[in-house]
Amino acid sequence: MRVVLIGGGKVGSYLARELHKDGHVVTVIEESHGHAETLTDESKVLVLEGDGTDIRLLKAADTGRADWVLAVTGLDEVNLVACQLASTLGAGQVLARLNNPLNRPTFDALDIPVVAVTDVMATLISREVEVPEFRHVTLLGRGEISVYEIDVPPDFEARPVAELRLPKGSLLVANVTGDEVTVPTATTILHPGDQVTVVSTVELEDQVRLALGYRNGRRR
Repeated sequence: MRVVLIGGGKVGSYLARELHKDGHVVTVIEESHGHAETLTDESKVLVLEGDGTDIRLLKAADTGRADWVLAVTGLDEVNLVACQLASTLGAGQVLARLNNPLNRPTFDALDIPVVAVTDVMATLISREVEVPEFRHVTLLGRGEISVYEIDVPPDFEARPVAELRLPKGSLLVANVTGDEVTVPTATTILHPGDQVTVVSTVELEDQVRLALGYRNGRRR
């Protein structure tokens, strides 16, 4: 997968390293000389120094062939314009970091999907209070898609993923058993104490918890 990141600060540099580690082709556009230099020295991703809203630089980053363009600078106006230009150039999908919740209507009006830190924090706080075994990782799109971790309860009966009554539209993307991390398949056996990472719509979270042995946020 080809990914162009607009912004190479803390968020952008972290995403760049993780995506590259997972085998994706990553290009970063970063305006700060210091951040660009640091990321170049500390990673193997291609870093272009300059303004992420410069159409010439976006073309140089081959944005038109990108599967994803992620605009994650600390400035909403930059993220908005960068996503608009990327879409115009032919990028597959765009996603913007929303820094100020008051700017959400502008992104919505222009049909630019966002990830807002405030969304993640609000959901995280409510879920952590209700269900300590449930941890949000992030929200995607307009907060409709959730990525989260669940601890398999100690009274769970070990069985393969295929036997779980997971709702349609949910997917187990990782499982940690002791020190071993795997990508689950239908035959993967889940054990009490495992930690699974799930992707689903927000509305399906309760059903996923039920399938893993929880009832109303509590163990059965």
